[in-house]
Amino acid sequence: MSITLSPPQLSVALPTVRRGRELVLLADLEAHEAGSPVVDVEHLLLAAVVLAHGMPHFRPVLDRFGVTPSAVRARITVPVAARHACPAEHDRITCTVAVERLLARATVLASPIDRVRPVHLLLAVLDGDSGAALRARSTLLVEHRRFRRALRRAARRAGHTSR
Repeated sequence: MSITLSPPQLSVALPTVRRGRELVLLADLEAHEAGSPVVDVEHLLLAAVVLAHGMPHFRPVLDRFGVTPSAVRARITVPVAARHACPAEHDRITCTVAVERLLARATVLASPIDRVRPVHLLLAVLDGDSGAALRARSTLLVEHRRFRRALRRAARRAGHTSR
């Protein structure tokens, strides 16, 4: 008999644009396409990579470090549950507590007047020391200090201030 522990989950209202609504919506889509009933940090990381890969200031940095949507998608190791239909509630998502924490950290990294952008979430993963951040960081397969420096330089050039 084997027991599978699942991470704590919560059903949260979709965040505002300031808190990264587009990131969460894309992460939710990625989770559903992978057959996962819950958005976890890897799905949020993948959403950030997908969105940042479409931004001219960040794509060269991501490509130089081999952080592409397809590479990250192939490395996601979140346990997959049985496929399921999208919930009828369109204003709520089910995510892990770690997702909430990562979004909170990304909000701190964004300037007080800016919204959470993909680069803020990537930096939150690279700066984080929680188990979830470390797990997500290992999905990237990069030397995280060099990658973080390159992202911060690109963020300054793009005008996305980050601390």
